[in-house]
Amino acid sequence: MGISTNNQIKMMKDFSFFLNYIFQIIKKLLKLFSSFTFLDGILLTLFLFLVVYLFVRHKKYRFISVTVNLPFKLGNITYEPSEEDRIVAWKLYAQLKTRKAALIFDENNDVIDDIYDSLYELFPISRDLLMNLPICEIERRPSIADLVLRVQNDGVRPHLTKWQCDFRRWWNSALENPRNKNKRPQDIQKKYPRYEELIKELKEMNVELNRYAEDLLNIAKTSAKLRKKSKVKKTKPLQPSEKAEIHN
Repeated sequence: MGISTNNQIKMMKDFSFFLNYIFQIIKKLLKLFSSFTFLDGILLTLFLFLVVYLFVRHKKYRFISVTVNLPFKLGNITYEPSEEDRIVAWKLYAQLKTRKAALIFDENNDVIDDIYDSLYELFPISRDLLMNLPICEIERRPSIADLVLRVQNDGVRPHLTKWQCDFRRWWNSALENPRNKNKRPQDIQKKYPRYEELIKELKEMNVELNRYAEDLLNIAKTSAKLRKKSKVKKTKPLQPSEKAEIHN
């Protein structure tokens, strides 16, 4: 698990001070037991280094817990994000906040076809970020990979499966209709037979993705601290996803 630069520097200084202290003790012991053979001194030194190693290993850098409320009523979870989690969370947050997918649909200006393009682009972006994670991060449970896969597969995908294919088929036909030649696309899409139902669910998804973006920002802002290792606490178990990776 990664640690912040400041914590690394502090840990190195503390360890250097502790190591110097140990060397001073060794020197005094060697002087005290001057009758020891050279081999006895080597064995004593190795023993002391073993004690130091076990002491340092007993503690490790862990990250402050953060509670993530998954969108689309997928539950919530409390866990300790790693440095890699924070990087992925920030990149996904930036993607969501700069594209139409997480913005409330504006019926007078937005075009549904553009929104669906924006949603589809999230899949390859998310896939690339997860594929660049080190294998040790993938093995951690829970991790940022669990959250992203759940939102993509169990939140965004069902809406696209239900609506986008049917709408795009109707949309392409409507654009080719000569009677719509001089009409605004925003006005044409309102003629879709299930327009009101589609827009209602689309706006609901926009709200959920915006909440998801804010949770990603909270993960990205989570800082590190040195403390004893503790078990991960779940406030509510995540339901197992049927798919292990994102597919378009």
